[in-house]
Amino acid sequence: MKLVFKKNENGDVSVTMFKGTAEAQFSYIEMIKALLAGEALDRDYDESISKEEQAQINDVLKEIENTAIETMTENTDIEHDKTESDENLPFLKQHTKDDYNNEIQNL
Repeated sequence: MKLVFKKNENGDVSVTMFKGTAEAQFSYIEMIKALLAGEALDRDYDESISKEEQAQINDVLKEIENTAIETMTENTDIEHDKTESDENLPFLKQHTKDDYNNEIQNL
């Protein structure tokens, strides 16, 4: 995902988001989804954005990226509480190639 920063006619910073070549209105939700999916955030700055403003924007984006990475790491460390009946649940069973072949033959 690429974010392009520029100033509008009022002097406010605006952001345009690109997914591939498709331009989209900026959305924090879409940006967070992209980060949680492991996408990198590329940034581009219009000449109207000063170096100081670029540094501030970079700091905020870095903080958001770090939080997303921490969240992904925390979510992958969650372990399922196992009960005796879990072994009977087909979606928790570890399947082998033979299991799939047997299923196909039984069709």
